[in-house]
Amino acid sequence: MIKILVSVAILLMGLWLIRQYLHDQRSIKHAKAHLFDEVLGLLDGAKLKQEGKDFPQVSGVFLGYEVKLSLIEDTVAVRKIPPLWLLITIQGKTVIQGSFDLIVRPSNNEFYSPAWQWNGNLQVPSHWPQHAVIKYQDNLVDVAKIDALVPQLFSDERAKELLITPWVLRITYMAKQAERGEYLIMRNSVFSGEVIAVEVVEKVLKQAIEIRKLLEKDAV
Repeated sequence: MIKILVSVAILLMGLWLIRQYLHDQRSIKHAKAHLFDEVLGLLDGAKLKQEGKDFPQVSGVFLGYEVKLSLIEDTVAVRKIPPLWLLITIQGKTVIQGSFDLIVRPSNNEFYSPAWQWNGNLQVPSHWPQHAVIKYQDNLVDVAKIDALVPQLFSDERAKELLITPWVLRITYMAKQAERGEYLIMRNSVFSGEVIAVEVVEKVLKQAIEIRKLLEKDAV
């Protein structure tokens, strides 16, 4: 009899744990789905896409440019509170010559960046952020056109990367950091459910488009 009761108790505990797990997963997915709630109204024709438990993506048009917003968590660096990167991608209207990738506070763990496979290096100008690396592939963009705007972008310490290719421009920006206690104790990267602030996204979007416009001006 006692063995039966113990078996039943174990079974019920297992069912409860499964139910709790499924509930937690639904809660996590729901929280992720609402991270861009404030931003949706900023873009014309905004579309939200989310696959499974992944972070959502948003696409739409801002100031006449097609844009995409996506989120990736970075758990590569050891002994570092994982950041959640917001990738703001602008689709160019005109193909430009050259490429460019500026990464501040580089660690060589920036898996989201193509820079480490590129063959060109540029010395960082003295009035730009100094703890940085600049790479390009084959040909460099016309850096003189954006000379004044780069320091403005990186005056915000959350700005991590400015990537420019002939077709797109992308800014990598730290949206959040994982909850410290959860990561230090359990090594879990858990991010708050607080939505991405629309004023932050709008500011960075405007900077990205201003840079892209300057590069596209007089482009052949």
